Amino acid sequence: MKIRLFSITFFLSAVLTAQNIIVDKKIKEHIGLANFQYLPKSKKMMIYNSSGDPLSQEAFYLDSDGNKTVFFEKEKRKGAPIFSRTENSYRTIDLNTDFRKRDYIFVIDGKDYTLSFDKLADINFKYFGIYNYNNVLYNDWPLESDFSGSYNDSYILGFTNPKGSWRIDFEDQDVYLEIIEIKSNSKKRVKLEKPDLTLLKGDLFAKTDFDLTFACKLTGNDSFDLITKSLSKDSQTAVLYKAEYNFEGKNVKTVPFTLNLDNKYFITSNNCGGQKYVVSTPAMQGSKGNDPYALDVMSINNYFEDRANGDLYIYGLFSDEAPKKINALTNPKGFYVFKFDKNGNKLWESVNYIDGKEYFEKVHNSAGFQLNLLEYNNDLIFSASINTFTEFTNAVVINKASGEIIKSGFVEYNNNLSHGESGRFSNSTYDSKELKNKSFSQISFAAIAINSKVMNYLKSIPDGGKRLHFETIFSDQGIWLLESDSDKYYEVIVFKD
Repeated sequence: MKIRLFSITFFLSAVLTAQNIIVDKKIKEHIGLANFQYLPKSKKMMIYNSSGDPLSQEAFYLDSDGNKTVFFEKEKRKGAPIFSRTENSYRTIDLNTDFRKRDYIFVIDGKDYTLSFDKLADINFKYFGIYNYNNVLYNDWPLESDFSGSYNDSYILGFTNPKGSWRIDFEDQDVYLEIIEIKSNSKKRVKLEKPDLTLLKGDLFAKTDFDLTFACKLTGNDSFDLITKSLSKDSQTAVLYKAEYNFEGKNVKTVPFTLNLDNKYFITSNNCGGQKYVVSTPAMQGSKGNDPYALDVMSINNYFEDRANGDLYIYGLFSDEAPKKINALTNPKGFYVFKFDKNGNKLWESVNYIDGKEYFEKVHNSAGFQLNLLEYNNDLIFSASINTFTEFTNAVVINKASGEIIKSGFVEYNNNLSHGESGRFSNSTYDSKELKNKSFSQISFAAIAINSKVMNYLKSIPDGGKRLHFETIFSDQGIWLLESDSDKYYEVIVFKD
């Protein structure tokens, strides 16, 4: 089943012929898709538009059946809403303040609270990460000042060093938790109780060129998780430590999740589990065969947590040969997903070789693999995509209960940076020979690989006219596809099985 939820046209002369359009809105003046955010708890898509002169903003919700709820309209002051993980509050910028130092507006229980830009100076928020369109928390070169993933309905959390500055040395210095109370505009600072670092580093662990580090994830209004990881010397045992902390900086409890592989070896990948360390740029490449960036032990794996029961699904890549050290060049062979309950008890494991063409054997740069594990129609979809001397996506649908692979698919494509667009479709630079004059993000090819209805729809769109761009979001309601020519229209479509 395919439902076209929303179509918006910039000029009255434009003609809409698709019969499944549920909402058809014609605009006399230019209006642009400025932002969108899928809210997994509410099961709705937030759409934010910026238009007109003088500047005016509007935002609204869409559910998967096309029902629209206006959030705000003709707004002159507030920018794009970015919701907290509870989805009960949101923050935005004050458009009436200096664009170089915008104040922030938090909307909690229907009331506005303003926080000055300077209030957040010198605090490091990057360990709490940023959420992408598919609600994956990632640490891929985030700005220390970006706190998209570090606030809830009451507080903003960040870290500082003993001197009160943003640069953190997790191994050799004390770390301080900075807590900003939004409603009172007050701040307090407490010393963080560090986890046991002997569980992470020493002669029993894999060699590494990197210092110890960590990642954090807000779990609600009362606590956050601090994540650390270790890899054994033989690269066959990986442990993810999930430590619950209160807002006094105290470790309430730590749960280890232990993964073991027989005759296979854990390797790093671009799975959003850790930071990227730049070692070269497109203009100044390193030596042949080197990655443009390096990954530490935090990128050994990542996890998806079931919001309903706390089950953890940990995923990553493996090789048939042990790497000499973390992030060393190696031949990726396949992927794994381990399921645990919230107490660290393993429920199942799914270890699979990735079927591809001969060139897959030539891939030595595991850091080039972009991995995702997302909820999809009450199961999971795993995708492995690469952008190197070749580009492809391998995707599988996995049964949540058993770990059984239900469906799989493989798609080749090309990366053409000249087809990129600024703003919401900046990742849509990938083209397929079968789908002319259309550009996609890599995660969109996972949808194409496993759902024939998506491919059939895309093939039905005429090749002529302005190039179209697509972004994709997976959810338990199906596949959300955002389509735009970046000029006259955009559409939101949901594909339900």
